[in-house]
Parts: sequence; C-alpha cells; structure tokens
Amino acid sequence: MARLSGPYFVQPPVMSVRVEDSMDVMIVRDTVRRAGSLLGFSPANRAQLASAAATLAELVLKTGEPQDLHLNGVRQGEKVGLQISSEAPWLANVATSNVLIALRSKLGDLVDEILVEGNDPPNILLVMWLSEAVRRDGHREDEDGDDKP
Repeated sequence: MARLSGPYFVQPPVMSVRVEDSMDVMIVRDTVRRAGSLLGFSPANRAQLASAAATLAELVLKTGEPQDLHLNGVRQGEKVGLQISSEAPWLANVATSNVLIALRSKLGDLVDEILVEGNDPPNILLVMWLSEAVRRDGHREDEDGDDKP
C-alpha cells in the first residue's frame, strides 16, 4: 500500500479509489471533489484537484495494472491540504528527476507540490494546500494570515 502521509501528518478525510477502467476516472474526480469540500476548498480549487487526480488516474490506466489512488487530508504546522497519492511500480527504474519533470509538465499549476518518494515501488504524491488556495468564501489569506478579498 502507498505511504499515505509522505512528509506530512495525515488527517481525515482518508479515502481510496481503485482505478481499473475508464469509469473509475469519473469516480476519482467525484471523490476528490468531495474530499476537497470536506476540507473547505473552494469550488474552483476542487475542480483543479479533480483534474490533477483524473490525470494521475489516466496515467495509471495506461499501465494496464489496477492501482489505488489515496486521498487524504494532510497537515504541516498550521497548513491544511489535500494529498492525492498512488504507488507507481511502473516507474521503479526511472530517474526521479525525469518523473518529476514529466509530472510537472502534465499537471502544470493544478497542485502546489509534486513529490516522488521511495523506490520499491515509488509513490507519487500530489498536494494542494488550503492556505495557498482561495477558500470557499472567496478570500485568500496573505502571508501574515490576514484575509484578502
């Protein structure tokens, strides 16, 4: 099973979706939106997270091997975020730097962090932080913690 926490403390929600066929991509999108909503992400950020998760699910489908995508809340100090993770055994012999370049080009600005951890098998972790995203009420916190419209 993929290591859920990466470098962060895991918090609810904790959900998983088995990706075996193209219908599961839709299930992944819906599940990520639901998890993002539970954490307080705005609709726009939930859509970004859903796109990132769907992209990862489509990559999994191309391998031909079923995999689980794990969705969980994460915390680092006062920051709260949503993490999407999956084992990636198909990347076992690929340089991590090459994997990161490919993922960053594919995912663009959809998430705040892309991490690849471990080697047997590697784990892909995508993270979006709520404190860096616009909240549901349409406000953004600046670096001092003050609200900005």
